[in-house]
Order: sequence, then C-alpha cells, then structure tokens
Amino acid sequence: MMGSNYDPSRQWNGKNALVSLSFDVDFSEDILVLPELVDILSSYPIKANFACVGKGILQYPREHAALVDEGHEILNHTYSHPNSDEWNPNEKFNSLDIHQQRYEIEKCDEVCRQTLGYRPRGFRIPHFGNLYTDAIYPILTELEYKYSSSISAARSPSFGLPYVCGDITEFPVSPCPRHPFGVFDTWHSLKRGVGSHCRDGEFFELFKELTQTGLKYHSFINTYFDPQDVVHLRDFVMILDYLDEMKNEIAIMRYDDVIISG
Repeated sequence: MMGSNYDPSRQWNGKNALVSLSFDVDFSEDILVLPELVDILSSYPIKANFACVGKGILQYPREHAALVDEGHEILNHTYSHPNSDEWNPNEKFNSLDIHQQRYEIEKCDEVCRQTLGYRPRGFRIPHFGNLYTDAIYPILTELEYKYSSSISAARSPSFGLPYVCGDITEFPVSPCPRHPFGVFDTWHSLKRGVGSHCRDGEFFELFKELTQTGLKYHSFINTYFDPQDVVHLRDFVMILDYLDEMKNEIAIMRYDDVIISG
C-alpha cells in the first residue's frame, strides 16, 4: 500500500486517509437483503458504491431504486455477469470478444437508465480478480464513463492508489493485511467463501489494521463486501461504528465523489 507513491503530505478531502466501501450485488440473495442493508447504512453518514447486474435490476427494480433514492452509487457490473452461477454460468467476461464485452456494458447501462432513471459513471468487471482485462477502458471512454474499480491492488501499477488509465480513473481494491496478493473482501474472509478470517471479531480487526496502515501512509482503502454476508454480521456494524468514530481522520467517499473532488 505504501510503495514509491508514499507522500506524507497527501490529504484526502482534508483528511489523512480515504475509505470507499463497495458492495457486489451478484446474486438474488444479495438483492433481497438490500432494503435491510440500506437501512443499516442510513444510521451513518456513509454513502457507498454498489456494483449491480442488469438482469438483477430488471428482476428486482424496487430494491435497486432504493439505492438511488438513498444517494448511493450504482456501478455498471455488466448485463449478465458472465461467469455467474445464477445469471450467466457458461461464459467468462475476459473470454468474450470485444463486441460481446461492449454489449454487456452497454446493455447494463441501458437497463440502469430505463429502469432506474440513473446513468452510471463507473464500472466493475465481474470477478475482477480473475477476469480483469484492460480492454474495458476504450469501451468505457466511448460510453463517457469516468472510472472503474476492476483490479486488485497487487496487480495495479500504483500500489493500490487510484490511477488513470487513458481517460478512466481506476480504483484498485485493497489487499487483505494477511494475504497481500489477494483482496480484503467477505468471500476471502468469511464462511460462505474461503473462510480465511471468520473467527468472531477477526474481520473487524483486519479492517481496522488496514485503515491504520492507510492512516500511517496517507493512503486509499477500497474494500468490497457481499450484501448477503454482512447484513447480519456483527463485525460489519463494528466497522461502521469505527469509521464513524474516525471520521475526523478518515474521509469516506463514493468513487464519483473522489472524481469530482479532484
């Protein structure tokens, strides 16, 4: 996270570190808990980023509309999420040709505009860690998108800091403090996935360690969660409480807010 880009004078909206919270809404189980998750977040001065699938938006428009109504940000997460067991199990995004990739992005954009009255400015590749391809950037530029969050910090050229690829700002997802070549996310950490850090309180402690490192090096922390994993997780509420306690030192911003603030 430090690398050659370490700058002790760096400030994020006047604070010493920046945290962006994002959620991948990949399955119906994630969508169905969105009302409860939105309600939890409404108790805090926190707006988050939600990567949403076009097919899911069409099937559950009301749950997705609540995200827009509450001021959260929707990322284009493709129309069918190629490689999703639920939406499109037989394809992988990075194996599609450029025309199919463009269709997936354009079709989700169309669904967002027509169903939610919302125009996304950002994108996330399905299963970004495994299916990343830089072919997305010309497509996003042509569609007048502003950013992507589609790569892990370990694979980024910026040691995890936001960087510009052509006309698109890329927001890498931060690493797990114990497994720096992976990412800090619920699938890696909790029981539904790999379960590497599922002891009671361990997920929160890792998040706290990650943010303390961010404060030390005036850096950017970008985490993502699966809604179905956190909506009833005590550690998640502890994370939100901690961020609220640290609000004088840590800026909490949506990706679009970071772009706007410069």
